[in-house]
Amino acid sequence: MGWLRICGSDEVPVGGVIGRDAGGRSLAVWRDRSGRPCVMDARCPHQWSDLVTEGVVEGDELVCTAHHWRFARDGTGTKRNVRGRRDPKADIEVHPCRERHGWVEADLAAPR
Repeated sequence: MGWLRICGSDEVPVGGVIGRDAGGRSLAVWRDRSGRPCVMDARCPHQWSDLVTEGVVEGDELVCTAHHWRFARDGTGTKRNVRGRRDPKADIEVHPCRERHGWVEADLAAPR
């Protein structure tokens, strides 16, 4: 499959998340506080909440507001308790992405 254009670079603001369907997958595309894009599966592995409508970017993580699971840019899933301890949770699939010529592109076939 190789690199696919997922969305225009200007469609995803810093701290924002949008949804796209590509390569037979529902994807969440978001930018961390530094403006780097991230492309991951759009469904939280906990109870399949939609991370596009129920996700919020906090720093360098996408947080599922349904049950507060947090996903790092590498897909590592955690949940932070009230005292700040992080407990491991299920990871989410992240796809290699890049920005080229005004587009966010992802390689949905790359080994993960």
